[in-house]
Amino acid sequence: MLLKTLKGRHYLLLFLVPVFLLLLWIEAFISPVSLTGEQNQMPLYSMLQSLTQGSIIALNIVGGILLILLSLLVVRLNEKYIFIRQRTDLPAFIFALIATGTVSLYGMHPALLASFLLFFAIDSIFAIYHGSRTLAKSFEVGLFIGLASISYLFSAVFILWFWIGLAFLGYFRAREILAGLVGFLLPIFITASWFYLNDDLGVFLQSINALIDFEFKAEYSLFQKVYWGILAAFVLLASAFMANVVEEKKISSRKYFMILFVFFITTIGSFFVFSGTGTELYFLLLIPVTFIISHYFVLSRYSWIGEVLFAIFVGASILIHFVG
Repeated sequence: MLLKTLKGRHYLLLFLVPVFLLLLWIEAFISPVSLTGEQNQMPLYSMLQSLTQGSIIALNIVGGILLILLSLLVVRLNEKYIFIRQRTDLPAFIFALIATGTVSLYGMHPALLASFLLFFAIDSIFAIYHGSRTLAKSFEVGLFIGLASISYLFSAVFILWFWIGLAFLGYFRAREILAGLVGFLLPIFITASWFYLNDDLGVFLQSINALIDFEFKAEYSLFQKVYWGILAAFVLLASAFMANVVEEKKISSRKYFMILFVFFITTIGSFFVFSGTGTELYFLLLIPVTFIISHYFVLSRYSWIGEVLFAIFVGASILIHFVG
């Protein structure tokens, strides 16, 4: 009955989800650990570090706020575009479970800030489908990708996702491509110019090279790997379900889900292409994975099997905090 209850509209849930999320993420505040170490980061994240005076707890508070905002924004995005054909608050709950499901990511990271910025890129590219202000929205998509890139370097690859998204939407035209490219380059140009005027361009380029050449090495517990396996199994199950019902969907919904799926593939591909990437890409997967899994649990025909699967998902997502 848990799934049947949660996939309705419960405004109280929108209050409880942030509390639930922070409880699952409590380790980030009790025993804060820097997820970036001493390595120089991209300028926008470095600015955030300066504003918080290098306090790990302060950074983690910002991270917690971003996660709370994202948990609420995923519900708003579906209400705005209705690509899951039901008004539901379940995505917020699922987001909270997934967002806290990697115990090595208890804390703020540039990829989390990038994920927050890329959410607005997703919102803007969805708006292009409606055909009004396509140039302005294309510029916005590029701008948010550019801002994400000066927060987390490897976010720059999402400019490719934007171009593929334009093709899916039927707007792969020179003017939309150019508008997005201008938006993407603008924050990068301003940042590089600032470093140049302060005779620090070499330092900026060295930081970029260090991030590119960084070889990510980490070890994870068996329980953490099992949880990722469970999460991957649910993504596969939900993707198969979506493929089975895709012909029943409105054209707009199909296109939105394809854009989210390409976002997912772009993130996974980055892990294999760039040696400097690692577990932090999990933060970038939060939005597409939340919607893919939410779509399955909301729209699959109600049965005891669905309740059992949802219980397994919830149980594994909570248990990882104790055994991961």
